[in-house]
Amino acid sequence: MNVFAALARRSLPARRTLRILWAAPVSLCALPLLPLALWRAQWRVIDGTLEIASPALGWFLHGPWFRLLTGGSGFAAATIGQVIVARDSHALAECRVHEHTHVRQCLRWGVLFPLAYIAAGLYAAWRARRISAYYEDNPFEREARAAEAAAACIGQPF
Repeated sequence: MNVFAALARRSLPARRTLRILWAAPVSLCALPLLPLALWRAQWRVIDGTLEIASPALGWFLHGPWFRLLTGGSGFAAATIGQVIVARDSHALAECRVHEHTHVRQCLRWGVLFPLAYIAAGLYAAWRARRISAYYEDNPFEREARAAEAAAACIGQPF
């Protein structure tokens, strides 16, 4: 066995731990939602990500910021670091691939992720000269939609 391969294999848990710590401050921003996440909530941990579905979270996901970006409908789910919140379990199942892509992005960008996401969205909106491009043309959202499309293709007959 190659010595370098053995060292790389041993360092994987350490790298994962560092990535989690790098994203932890963003994940902690989900704490204010805890009271909403307690009412009729379903909690699960999937691939190291806390997923919470609760009808009370609909209030947060239909807030003015999300309605502005979506033209009035709000979001079914949202990612805050390694925490995914959804209005119900059906919405969570529908959005899981998309939201887990954002979790991986946050693990990659760490504490810089919110700033990078906002900057990318503002740049997209400025280039398109419309606010809806903030979400539609944001490269982080494009990556998440591509992951959804790839997952939808798996299992489809040719």
